Amino acid sequence: MKRLLPGLLLLGFSQLQAASSHKAPYALQMWNDPAFARYFVGTYGNIPDVEPELKDADREILQQLLPLMAKPLDAIQFLSKVVGKDSNAIFDFQVASLYLDNGMNDPSEKWFLSALNKAPAFRRAWRGLGMAQVKASKWKEAVASLGKAIGLGIQDGPTYGLLAYSLLALERASSAESAYRQALMFEPDSLDWKMGLVRAQLKQLKAAEAAALCDEILRDHPDRIELLSLQAEAYIAMKENGKATENLEILVRGGQAKGDDIKRLGDIYLATNEPALALSAFSRWLERGDKKPAEDVPHIVMVAENLSAQNALPEASLLLAKAKSTSDKQLPKEVEAKMLKVEARLQMSAGKGEAAAPILQRVVELNPMDGGAMMLLGQHFADAKDSVKATAYYERATKIKETEPDALIRLAQMNIADGKLADALPMLKKSNDLKPRDGVQKLIQDLEKFLKKGNK
Repeated sequence: MKRLLPGLLLLGFSQLQAASSHKAPYALQMWNDPAFARYFVGTYGNIPDVEPELKDADREILQQLLPLMAKPLDAIQFLSKVVGKDSNAIFDFQVASLYLDNGMNDPSEKWFLSALNKAPAFRRAWRGLGMAQVKASKWKEAVASLGKAIGLGIQDGPTYGLLAYSLLALERASSAESAYRQALMFEPDSLDWKMGLVRAQLKQLKAAEAAALCDEILRDHPDRIELLSLQAEAYIAMKENGKATENLEILVRGGQAKGDDIKRLGDIYLATNEPALALSAFSRWLERGDKKPAEDVPHIVMVAENLSAQNALPEASLLLAKAKSTSDKQLPKEVEAKMLKVEARLQMSAGKGEAAAPILQRVVELNPMDGGAMMLLGQHFADAKDSVKATAYYERATKIKETEPDALIRLAQMNIADGKLADALPMLKKSNDLKPRDGVQKLIQDLEKFLKKGNK
């Protein structure tokens, strides 16, 4: 053990916090409190009956250690002389605590484990180990260690709170909620635990409870503007878009909105058919500092597609242009195909079918199963009086499940226009079997009557 300590000391003062395999659920404010680690580890003595027993010689060592605690390096150097295979686990715990106090998680974890190898029921060591694992984003290990500490009798807000925090990172929202409620029993005013409880409720779609808790926190802490974003998420789940919009607009106008807030605001305006406001929100979203074209462009293309479907053609066109300028790399084929299809639809809506046709043909090249692009090409060639090409594209569209009913109707309409009523009838019937519509059923009945009269 003595030979290991100098190496661990060097490692400790140079190491960075371990990389996270799971994203932390939110930033804990308590990490900013320099006294928190000391509180979480506890005193530098021992707790009788539940921790390793101190002999007189151990107490003498602790008395010599206490004056050195203000200088961690000196304290660790001192302990290196006494920590060994047969030494009291309390000293391994002290080394771990010093590392933890100074933000050095890897060596801290090693020394807590060393203490626990000597004293498996050392509950403060389990708690300290759990804290080190939380700071290193080792969520599963933290849950096990903190659970063990609680099982051994530790009952306090920080232990339950960090257990809840780790459970939330593991997407175990129901368990996290229970742990947060336990933490708040001990620390009813803790913002960290209240914020965590809101997130755990949102994960479980308990939107009304989350919104009410946000109101409670905001009354006491109006400066915690991040709660407006959480509450907006709850309002959206409750389908109260007006209230969600109010919260998000406050964040946007105050310059405190994050990318997700702006995107969420744009999505609300899109859903409520307010294209100008949607365009404004999504433009701001694309211009934010942390641009992520790989994620942004597919969503913007979808928005432009929806705007064009709402006949908001100028807004769709402007947004599509912004998406193009944002993307500085080659897009995935499916995203490029969607972008081209929206562009073609806009061209056709503007009466520029000739310009749209080659774009749509490129879409079909990228995705031979894009029935929507084939339908648009069929429409273009039908408008251009090229019935051969129109028929060819509509027939290809009948091979795609999603577009088959509509493609059959278009083919039937072309046959009716050419006077081929008998050919149109089976197409209409098949379309109506696949996708029943009153208008199509009425057309079938009228056509059948007409054909019967003609045969008499």
